[in-house]
Amino acid sequence: MNYTPFSTCPYDLDLQETLILNGCHPLPRRRCFSKTPPKPTSSLPLNPFPTALPDSSVIWTKYSCKSFACLLQKNPIDFDLNARRSSLLKYASELDLPVNRFMQLAKSANSVIRLGIDIGGGTGTFAALMKIFYNVTMLTTTLNVNAPYSEAVAARGLVPLHVPLQQRLPVFDGTMDLVRCGRAVNRWIPLPMMEFMFYDVDRVLRGGGYLWLDRFFSKAMDLEEVYEPMIGKLGYKKVKWAVANKTDPSGLKNGEVYLTAVLQKPVSR
Repeated sequence: MNYTPFSTCPYDLDLQETLILNGCHPLPRRRCFSKTPPKPTSSLPLNPFPTALPDSSVIWTKYSCKSFACLLQKNPIDFDLNARRSSLLKYASELDLPVNRFMQLAKSANSVIRLGIDIGGGTGTFAALMKIFYNVTMLTTTLNVNAPYSEAVAARGLVPLHVPLQQRLPVFDGTMDLVRCGRAVNRWIPLPMMEFMFYDVDRVLRGGGYLWLDRFFSKAMDLEEVYEPMIGKLGYKKVKWAVANKTDPSGLKNGEVYLTAVLQKPVSR
């Protein structure tokens, strides 16, 4: 809040992210003008899978990379849009749930999927797939941790929500058909925060809506003794529940497993 009113705001995005990640959210509003990119592009892509994201849509001052091409090299998991797209469409093991398979599951249950939230959705690839293939509107929660995730989502014509996991989701009760939790939701989240998050998901889901946990990971013992009972308290129907060993070095060292689950909220309480 140390700024001059009615002038240009301090460019303190790194401070904002630090405050948000440490629980200081929502941040107070300010009476100043936010900086904008010096040479904004005259045209933005209409296709959410463009050949390249426009560098001119970002103020790169605070980042080590100064272009999306640099981010593609250093962080392909998030910024290789086509590779991420392929991973959401393939089926290689029980942990995988391709988007088309999820939509078939919903259709077989006479469920309509129109609106949803992707928690920890990175650069918005899941939302992009749901938009172009099924005309589903997905909001993507994401933070600009070491990279311009929010700008990347927006450049694709999608809606980024700049909110941390500990914040109440900024939508009204019973309005969402789907809430998907990507890999940002895992065992590193403090248990009280995770439990509040699950109940907030329940708040925003309509009756019959779906909670999709995509490769949630934890220690095998914790999944059985902590997380499964916590999720079970919601009283949701298990549409899919698949568990498999996490075979990377961290998973082998810590005895971790992955969980992919689709859970359906009761139609009425």
